[in-house]
Amino acid sequence: MAQRFQLNPKALPTADPLKRVSLIPRSTEQKLAENSDERRPVVPRTHEEKPFGDQTNDHHVAAPAEHNKVMDHETEKLGSHVPKTAAHHPHPSEDLVDANSRHSLVPRSLGHNSLGGRFGPGKKQAFHKNGRPMFSLSDDRVMADRVLTTHTPDMFFFDVISLLAVVDDIFKSHVPSIDASAPKPPLVFKDYADHTSFETFADLIDQIACEIDCKCLHGGESHGMMTSGLHLDSRNTTTFSVLSLVSKYRWDAKLVLVLAALAVKYGVFLLLAETHATNQLTKSLALIKQLPSIFSRQNALHQRLEKTRTLMQDMVDLTTTIIHIYQLPPNHITAAFTDHVPTAVYWIVRCVLICASHISGVSGFKQDQIMSFMEVSEIHENSERLRKINAYLLEQLKKSKSTIEEGIIEEEYQELIQTFTTIIHVDVIPPLLRLLRPIDFLYHGAGASKRRVGINVLTQKHVLLLVSDLENIEKELYILESLYTEAWQQSFEILWVPVQDFWTEADDAKFEALHMNMRWYVLGEPRKLRRAAMRFVREWWGFKNRPILVALDPKGQVMSTNAFPMVWIWQPFAHPFTTARERDLWSEQEWSLEFLIDGTDPHSLNQLVDGKYICLYGGEDLQWIKNFTSLWRNVARAANIQLEMVYVGKRNPKNGIQPIINTIRDENLSHTLPDLFQIWFFWTRIESMWESKQRMLKARGTKGREGFKDGLKEEEKDLVLQEVVAMLGYGGEGDGWGLVSKASDLMVRAKGNLFSRGLAEYDEWEVNIPTKGFLPALNDHLLMRLPPHHCTRFMLPETAGIIPNEVECTECRRTMEKYYLYQCCLE
Repeated sequence: MAQRFQLNPKALPTADPLKRVSLIPRSTEQKLAENSDERRPVVPRTHEEKPFGDQTNDHHVAAPAEHNKVMDHETEKLGSHVPKTAAHHPHPSEDLVDANSRHSLVPRSLGHNSLGGRFGPGKKQAFHKNGRPMFSLSDDRVMADRVLTTHTPDMFFFDVISLLAVVDDIFKSHVPSIDASAPKPPLVFKDYADHTSFETFADLIDQIACEIDCKCLHGGESHGMMTSGLHLDSRNTTTFSVLSLVSKYRWDAKLVLVLAALAVKYGVFLLLAETHATNQLTKSLALIKQLPSIFSRQNALHQRLEKTRTLMQDMVDLTTTIIHIYQLPPNHITAAFTDHVPTAVYWIVRCVLICASHISGVSGFKQDQIMSFMEVSEIHENSERLRKINAYLLEQLKKSKSTIEEGIIEEEYQELIQTFTTIIHVDVIPPLLRLLRPIDFLYHGAGASKRRVGINVLTQKHVLLLVSDLENIEKELYILESLYTEAWQQSFEILWVPVQDFWTEADDAKFEALHMNMRWYVLGEPRKLRRAAMRFVREWWGFKNRPILVALDPKGQVMSTNAFPMVWIWQPFAHPFTTARERDLWSEQEWSLEFLIDGTDPHSLNQLVDGKYICLYGGEDLQWIKNFTSLWRNVARAANIQLEMVYVGKRNPKNGIQPIINTIRDENLSHTLPDLFQIWFFWTRIESMWESKQRMLKARGTKGREGFKDGLKEEEKDLVLQEVVAMLGYGGEGDGWGLVSKASDLMVRAKGNLFSRGLAEYDEWEVNIPTKGFLPALNDHLLMRLPPHHCTRFMLPETAGIIPNEVECTECRRTMEKYYLYQCCLE
C-alpha cells in the first residue's frame, strides 16, 4: 500500500492584475523550468498540455514498470517521495496527485509527447526558446478558433434568463444534514408559474448530463480522490464533445443548457442527502451509490461542496454577463466581446466537468479525508480565471452600455430641441409630456388638500416652469409664496420641476417637506426625470445652480427661458414675459426710489406717499452705521425735513449681518427690512435689472455681452443701467454707503466715508438749500468732495451667461480691470 503523507499547503501568492496570462493551461515542462530548484513530482505530458492541437481518442494503458526510470533524476522513487508545495499558485491543468494516491506517478504512455521524450538525456526543453516560454496570444486564438468550429447557431431562441434563474436556485440550495454550520437562507418556495416551459430542452439536457456522466465514469480511472473521476487529458475532449451537442444555440444558450445539466446532477445528489434518512426509496438509491457513510461525515463533505459551490457561482456570474452581452443591440456586440466569449464558453464548460467530477467522485473519498492542496488549487485557479474573464467582459459591457445610453440621451435631447424650437403645437400638453416623461402626474394643493392630478389639467394655460435643485430654492420659494396671489393664479400656473442628477433618501424626504406647503403644481416623482431632459434644461435653457422660471404660452411656445428677472422687477405686470413685453416695460420705466424699493419694503413706500425723505444705507461696519444715523438725525433736525432711514444690508446676505440688524432695532437707530429674505430680494431685484438690461442690449444687437462700449454707445446713454451698476458696486462692499431721495426727486448716492463727511459739513452747503433745494445742494457738495483716487469694485452675478468683457467705472468712466473671484462664505 502506498505510503500516505500530509501536505502542508503554502499561502497562494496574489496574482499581478497587470500581467497578461494566457488562458491556455501552462505545461508541466514550463513550470519545471520556472522552478528548477524545487523537488516536485510531475505528471507526464498528455494531450492536455496541447488542448487545441491534434487530438486522439486512444485510451491510456498501464506502462511497464521499467518505464518508471525514465523520469527526471530529481524525482526518483516517487512512491516514497514527499512533494514540496509549489510557491506559486498551481494551475488546474496539472494532473498532480498527492501522497494519498495509491498509484505511481509513472506516465502510462511515454510517446513523443511524454515528459521523458522531452526531458530525456540530451534533449532540450522544446517549450523554451532563448530562455523564454514559447506561449503567446496565439494559444488563446487557437483555442477560440477550435471552439468556433463547434458554433453553428440557428435562429432558435428561448428564455435563457428564466432557466438560469432555476439553475441558480439549485446551486444555492443547502441541505441541513450537510450544511449544519453554514448560514441558512430563508426558505422561499417558488412555483415557477411565470417561467417559460422548458419541455423542449428536457431531452437535450438529459443528453448533456449523460455525456458528462459517461466521461466522469469512464474518462479516467478512479483513484479515490475528487479529481480522479475525469482524467485531465480527457476533459478537453469532453468539453468539445459537450459543445458539439449545443452547436446550434447561441453562446449564452449553450452555457445555460450545460449548467442546467450540471444542476440536475447536483440537485439529485442534494435530494439524496436530504431525504435518505426518512425515505425508503432515496435510502435505497443512496445505498447503491455508497452515500450513507459519506453523509455521516459532514465536515469533509461540507468542505468539498462549498468549494464546488464557489466555482458554480463563478460560472453563473460569467454566464449572466454573457447573457447581458447578447441583450445588446447587434451593432454594439463588437470584437471586444466576440474575441473573448468563445474563450469564456470553453472554460465554463470545462469547469462544469470539474464540478461534475467532484460530485461523482464524492463516493470515493475516505473517512475524514480533507481536500488535498491540488484539489483546492484546481477549483481556486479556475474560479480566478472565470472571475478575471468576467471582470474584463463586465468592463466592456459597462462601456458599451454607456455608449448606448449616451446615444439614446443624445437622440432624446435632439428631440426635445425640435419639440421646443421647431415643431408647432396647438396645446402646451404635448411638449410638457415629452419633457417630463415617463412622469405622468402632478401634485396640487397645500397640506391636507394636496392631491394627484394628471398633466392634462394644464391644457391651454400659461405655464411657468420653476426649475431648480433642492439646495438653492428656499429664498425663491419664500418670495414667490408672497407674490402668488389670486391675480397670479388667474393669469398663469406655476409647475415646480426639481432637477438633480442623483437622489438619496434624504433628498426624497426634503422634496416631500418642500412641496407639502406649495400651492402651485409640483412634478410627481422627479427622481425619474430623464437625463436628456436634465441636459436640455441645463444646456438649452441655461439652468445651473440658481433657479430659473421658464415661461410657456398655451401652445407650448417658450416665451422666456428665465422670467425671474421680469417677475422680480415687475411681478404680474410682466405677463406674458416676452421680449416685446420686457422692452415695453423698460421704455416706460424711469429710475426712482419708488421703482428701487417696489415690492421689497411697503413701509418705505408709505413714507414716500407721505412726502418724507427716504435714506437707504448698507454695510457691515456697525460703528460707521451708528455715526451715519446720528449725523442724519442732526442734519434732518437742522434742515427741518422729515427723514426715514432704512437699512438694506448687502448683497448675498449671510447670518453675519443679523446681529447688526438686531442692534439697529434694539437701539432704534433706524428702520430695517423685515428679514434676510427681504434683504436678499432687494438686491436680487437690482441684479435682475442689470440682467434684463443686458438682455435687451443683446436683443437689439448692441453687443451687450461685450461690455458698455459699442459703436453707438447706447449703454452710456442708459442712466438706469448706470445707476444699477453703481448700486451693485455698493452692495458688494462692507464699508458702508448711502442713497437718499424723495418720491421722484433727484437721487443722491455716495460711499460711506464720503457721505459721512458731507453730512458733517452741513454748515458749508446749508446756504445753497434755499436756492437749489436740499437734495441738489447735498449732491453738489458731495461731488466737490470726491477724492482724486478711488477704488470701485463691481461683482456681477453669473446668470444667463451674460458677463460683459468690459465694464466702465461709475465714478470716473474708465474701463475697469477684470478679475475672477471664487468665493465660499460659510457662516
